[in-house]
Amino acid sequence: MSRGVKAAAGLLFAIYAAAMLYLLFFRLRNDALFELALSEGGYWELVRGFVNLTPFDTIGRFLYVLRTREGYFAAHAFINLAGNVALFVPLGVFLPLLFRKMRSFWRFFLLCALAIALIEASQALLLRGSADVDDLILNLAGASIGFPFGLLAVKLRDTGEKKT
Repeated sequence: MSRGVKAAAGLLFAIYAAAMLYLLFFRLRNDALFELALSEGGYWELVRGFVNLTPFDTIGRFLYVLRTREGYFAAHAFINLAGNVALFVPLGVFLPLLFRKMRSFWRFFLLCALAIALIEASQALLLRGSADVDDLILNLAGASIGFPFGLLAVKLRDTGEKKT
């Protein structure tokens, strides 16, 4: 890959990563709830309340809300489901484009699964969101959707370099 293309892809990936860190960890937190939990020794109870380890529980509830078209809640459900997929599609594009070892789907998939699981656990422990196995499922789906586009970008880039 030419230096310019690699630098541009690397810069775009850095911007994407910074935006994701902000969305995942630096949005507003209910500090009053956090302070109350710490002062009353209820931190672990609060964390436990932000953990869902039942696969397809949240997805099922959101799909039910979408099916019944419950106004505001339907919009929230759609944004949650679609957003958890869409936000990770670029990861599937950037990793194989920038890192040769990430062109193996299973290596890519395992790295993404580990990274997303760590993100989910960190969100719950820092009280910056929930640790939801359904987020892991949706995020992995998004990254997996992006993966073939990353491979296509590699192929197009390599084809373009051979012509010059």
